[in-house]
Amino acid sequence: MPTTAGPFTAHDRLDPQEMVVLHRVFRREIPLLAGLVEAAAPGDQRRTAVLAGHLDLVLGALGEHHEGEDHLLWPKLRERAAPDAGVVSRMADQHEAIAGALASATELSRRWRTRSDHDTALLLAEALRTLDRHATVHMDDEEEHLLPLMAQHITPREWSEVGERGRRSVPKAQLLIFLGAILEDTTAQERQHFLSQMPAPARLMWRTLGTRLYERRTARARGTSAVLSRT
Repeated sequence: MPTTAGPFTAHDRLDPQEMVVLHRVFRREIPLLAGLVEAAAPGDQRRTAVLAGHLDLVLGALGEHHEGEDHLLWPKLRERAAPDAGVVSRMADQHEAIAGALASATELSRRWRTRSDHDTALLLAEALRTLDRHATVHMDDEEEHLLPLMAQHITPREWSEVGERGRRSVPKAQLLIFLGAILEDTTAQERQHFLSQMPAPARLMWRTLGTRLYERRTARARGTSAVLSRT
């Protein structure tokens, strides 16, 4: 498709709900992890490793998601949605603020993994709350103002390139865990949509192995189990 693509047919139109579903992961996990980090007992290296490992997954996914948008979406939208280019520029500016907060949280997470001390945990928790504030403002703005532009000017295939970039960034051993994080708060319809895009062997692996892996990870990190549908 040329970069000067015009309006799409209903068949070609992107369903932006996928981004809303992905945003729920960050809306839930970042503030939740801030509280869990703050409450962790100093010197408990096993607990620190569990939470820092989950932070690696969540923060890495957020960074890759935004880099994918920066490289694969913004250039197309600036050209195709020229009258609304200000919206795209605002999204890019918000990404810069998020990138700074993300870098701070990532560095503190690495430091805390090594030290397992209370002072670093408090700094990390505050950094995560700062990241959450920036990310929430951005996601609210994006869902209200950018998703309608994406539905008009970005094809499903182009959006899938962003998702594929994100999947490649997740270690293979963590893919089922991140899928669980995506599916945790989905409706039945949203869950069916995500699973329907997976190859049959991958769906079987999710149902037979993935749900248990994710519930085990959740129990270790939160002290509770996520409620997931096996369907």
